[in-house]
Amino acid sequence: MNAIAQRITATPAGNPQKLAMRIKQEAPTLADLNNEQLEQIAKIVMSQRLVAELHTAVNLAGIDWQKQKAVFLENAGQEQSAHTRRGYDNALGKLEAWAAGQGIKALELNPAQADDFIYSLKAAGSAPASVRLTAAAASSFYTFLHRRHKEIENPFRGTKARPKEKASRPLVIPSVGEVEIILRELPANLGAAVSIMAGLGLRAGALPDLSIKGDRYTSHSKGKDISGPLPAKILEVIKAAALPLREPFAGRTANSIELAIAYHIKKLFREGKIGGAYSCHDFRHFFAVTHYRKYKDIYAIQKALNHSSIAITERYLRGLGEM
Repeated sequence: MNAIAQRITATPAGNPQKLAMRIKQEAPTLADLNNEQLEQIAKIVMSQRLVAELHTAVNLAGIDWQKQKAVFLENAGQEQSAHTRRGYDNALGKLEAWAAGQGIKALELNPAQADDFIYSLKAAGSAPASVRLTAAAASSFYTFLHRRHKEIENPFRGTKARPKEKASRPLVIPSVGEVEIILRELPANLGAAVSIMAGLGLRAGALPDLSIKGDRYTSHSKGKDISGPLPAKILEVIKAAALPLREPFAGRTANSIELAIAYHIKKLFREGKIGGAYSCHDFRHFFAVTHYRKYKDIYAIQKALNHSSIAITERYLRGLGEM
């Protein structure tokens, strides 16, 4: 090998093309080396790996995971909602706990380890939708880190470990008659919640913060303050349910309200009293469709649904088959 090396390096300086060609044509393979030469090469390779490891450690030494996470969570999601922040925080907490258990630094997570984390969520019995959300939140955080620190790559990008999404549920909207049945059959407090969602177009997430003063309501949904007039008919439903007029759903969470309503609606569906196992969001669809059919006022629907633009409302209505 020494003779070959001498011949290669004898190539005149300043002619890299010829040098590269000579290396390509005459450089030995590992099979050409004796034991001593193989040991020398092994030492060089090990040194290079240690240099790379140290280089990574130096790059990551100035990155404060917890500080970066705090900034990320403070600005989590385009809507910056408390619900989104809690979801991201929970997901990153799971990742941190898993990494600590594996003796891995989360900042140094590689694609194989990211896959193993996802597999661990599946093995723990997490629902596919929950696994997808956790992986998506972690991926969002690493993308955030990469934008600030180019040496960090997103190990979740391109993963095939994430469970596949099932086909989305066909769009279903309850009829006026079905909404009347639901309001009559549900417990009074849940009927009041449905009345508000179907009559005002509010999301279930807006109910816990709902506040009523006189004939107007205020609330908070998807990171935005919302308000508007409260129809007398809905106010009467709230009164009939003996709910506090000031804050009808104080102390309840959106999730608990959704689960309770889903339980009763599925029961009505199984009994054949209604044609679908409607979700709380279907009542928001109901509001948009019935209001548009009655008034054709897309601007009023935009305001009620709290959309940021008319274009969004138009797409929303087209998706419901109304435009």
